[in-house]
Amino acid sequence: MELEHIDPQTFTIVSNERDILCDLFTYLDYFGERSVKRMTRSNEIPSGDMQRLCKLMGVETPQKDDWHSFRMHWVDFIGHLALRLKLVTYDIKGTYRGYSSSEPSFIDNYIVVNQAPLQKFLELTPMAQEKHILETLIHPSMRQEYDNYSNNEFYERSVPGRLDAFSIRGSATGIMPMLDFPQVRGFLLDLLKDCPVGQWFSTNALIAYLKTNHRYFIIPEKLPAARNKWETISARYSNFYEGMDEWRHDEKPIPDSAPDAFERVEGRYVERFLENIPLLMQFVDVAYDPKPYAGPLPSTGTLKAFRITERFQRVMNGQESAPRVTVQPNFDVVIEADTYPAAIIRQVSALGEQASSPQSGHGAYVGIYLLQKARVAAAQVKDPKLDVIQLLKKLSGRKLPQNVQVELEEWAGHADQFTLYEGFALLEMAELPPEAEKFSVERIAPNMHLVRNPEKVFAVLETRGDAPIRIQHQGVKFTQVAEAAQSVFPKEKAAVETQKAAIWVKLTRVITISYQFPQAEAFDAIQKVLASLRCPFQSDLVTKTVSIQQKEQEKFNEAVEKLADEFKFEIE
Repeated sequence: MELEHIDPQTFTIVSNERDILCDLFTYLDYFGERSVKRMTRSNEIPSGDMQRLCKLMGVETPQKDDWHSFRMHWVDFIGHLALRLKLVTYDIKGTYRGYSSSEPSFIDNYIVVNQAPLQKFLELTPMAQEKHILETLIHPSMRQEYDNYSNNEFYERSVPGRLDAFSIRGSATGIMPMLDFPQVRGFLLDLLKDCPVGQWFSTNALIAYLKTNHRYFIIPEKLPAARNKWETISARYSNFYEGMDEWRHDEKPIPDSAPDAFERVEGRYVERFLENIPLLMQFVDVAYDPKPYAGPLPSTGTLKAFRITERFQRVMNGQESAPRVTVQPNFDVVIEADTYPAAIIRQVSALGEQASSPQSGHGAYVGIYLLQKARVAAAQVKDPKLDVIQLLKKLSGRKLPQNVQVELEEWAGHADQFTLYEGFALLEMAELPPEAEKFSVERIAPNMHLVRNPEKVFAVLETRGDAPIRIQHQGVKFTQVAEAAQSVFPKEKAAVETQKAAIWVKLTRVITISYQFPQAEAFDAIQKVLASLRCPFQSDLVTKTVSIQQKEQEKFNEAVEKLADEFKFEIE
């Protein structure tokens, strides 16, 4: 397929900056950690949770739209996608509370994350996750079992797009309910995947190509028979109405005999398709005519051009490369991937704090996480079998920097979990006498018991003729056991100190150079480039300072040169 190239300089270019996979896992993590009940009347996410989600995803909070210009908010779209993927559960039908109810109510409608399907989804590769999302968007949604005629690009507005929609009038009858939209979407995606990446093509040229070579890609050449005796399919385009009035008071069906009928129906669909799944998935960028539209509604010829992204070709051709993980001497873990690597990010984020805003877009994902002692210890307490060093070696595919490995080994010693009991005592005794059994809380070892009311236990043992020794520990350190006592704990004895020979230590002086950035954008950008150059550095998020060893100055200079088109650095 050869299409006309077009210069988009005079158009308004729109790219979708939202990464569906990234925001989907943000949504799942949020509701996995909280118990959130949707609103009873509207079934919306409560405003407080919506504002927090918008902040986490970096999107604006929803604005109230007029009914005739409604467009789903991004957070709601992600929520519907999670529901269609069966990763969450919540009621979408509601119940009518009595004969007087005009709208359904949603009682105790909590958003529940389905852990088993989520785990299966996490086990997929990032590319397989993205393809699963694509298939879910292509095929009928949960609502299409009863309104297939209206849930398509003709009538539903794109979340990131700008175009208006056809009037839904009469869509339950005629040709509309019999159209196979999943097949149409699959056909167009397959057609577009052969377009060269990064080149702008005319939308009108694509519509003209379809008219010449695939005129019946939406509506079959031979119209299907009516579904029942009450219904008739009188005309090819009887479901599609145009009108000059925004409220569509004067709208009329598009006549089959019109010489430009294909452009007015299928052409409008192509525009709306481009700004739907392809734009949602970051498969295309689109360019709109900046001039106000003044023709018959819905608008036509407004989406002037499009270009294919590398992401689209990777997904359609199944080209997947393994995520790259680098553990740096400054304890930064740099993750680079073609597609958002959710499983790896979950593992690494449990061990450290995100050090900079992740860079996610058409080309790649780059995230930096700073390993932290408290998080590493907490992760090992949560999973005693976790070996952080081996995990990071496996993820990175190489040995860890020596200083990082030494520190991680030391941090692992802080992962022991203990519980402090007040008013209890630890009793060393193989078998408790029957009178003392009632005071036993837990047998923690063959000859070790945790007991309550230690004074009463002590009295019972003395009454039996035993010779118990009570040891009271101080607040600062443990008291040692007497030499004559039978105990597994350390006993009193003189510590023998041996004079050790002094160890000769040769120190190496390292000169560190620090650069402070006044802007967050430049600070994040230099970290990303330094990571790609494999340059060890340390970063301070509070002061926006990047520190390097003097010997790495050449790599820092190289990073500055790479950013010369975006930033003009002046070093004081």
